[in-house]
Amino acid sequence: MRDLFDNEYFRLATPLTLLRHRLTNDGEGRDEIIAVVRVEDTEHEIQGSGNGPIAAFVDALSTVGFDVRVLDYHEHALTAGDDARAAAYVECATGGQVLWGVGVDHSIVTASLRAVVSAVNRASR
Repeated sequence: MRDLFDNEYFRLATPLTLLRHRLTNDGEGRDEIIAVVRVEDTEHEIQGSGNGPIAAFVDALSTVGFDVRVLDYHEHALTAGDDARAAAYVECATGGQVLWGVGVDHSIVTASLRAVVSAVNRASR
């Protein structure tokens, strides 16, 4: 069962891969992101802004041709302690479909961005 879940949500690496990101906040409620993503075989540095990290990332993705709207969001801790891991779940409208993406990371922000990538990749199958 775990392999089926992993194959559906984590192992899809195309067309989009998040390689790294950097977030800043302007102090007035706007987040700005600079991210490096791979679209198919080409790396792109993308920039965006929004009222949170996910909105900023979605804005940045539009610069490389991905139209994504986040409709719902959930998160929870998978483990506790200094090395805790978090899971994020996003329902997205993208590619003419509405579907969920899942991301896991030690950082809830990174998990959330990975969840958006998961949804984009699922829609592109």
